[in-house]
Amino acid sequence: MDFEILNVLLQAGSKDVVQKICNECIHEVYSPAVLTKISELLSCTEADAKTLLQSLRSLALFILSKNLTTPDDIATIFPDNFHKSLRGLLSKISADLLPRWREVVAESSVSPPKLASFSWTVSSDQTGKEGPLCFLNMNINEGGGVVRSVNSHLTEDTLSDMIRSLKQVKDQISSMTS
Repeated sequence: MDFEILNVLLQAGSKDVVQKICNECIHEVYSPAVLTKISELLSCTEADAKTLLQSLRSLALFILSKNLTTPDDIATIFPDNFHKSLRGLLSKISADLLPRWREVVAESSVSPPKLASFSWTVSSDQTGKEGPLCFLNMNINEGGGVVRSVNSHLTEDTLSDMIRSLKQVKDQISSMTS
């Protein structure tokens, strides 16, 4: 975490401005409009505004990961030479924003891709080298409305190996639930 960049918050006109900036920091991507607004509020460059938000996000994620809930607990993570009033303000704001930060982080958690649908056909190999082939088309839901199509062709040996492996996975799962 870059604690030095947090000193830019001393340029804020009020505690409410700092609160609004801390409220924005939890997002992973910052729109140009947000960066422009923050740079105007703090009289800094947009690059500094982005660095500030990223540093505040790192701070928020650290607070969440350590399950720090009170302003006093949060204040302990700042360096000893950090501005005392700003430390107190950020600690109080962070404690107040914890429920919202938890919610945003939970909503944006990465989940593994999910098989949306699949289809397959079997046809003979036109070259005669591999024998019959299974053409497999899978539609993978990657989250956020993104569906990706994956096409593959499998020989009889590859398909047999895959089925054998999947049966082992199924057996392991069954033994864990029994």
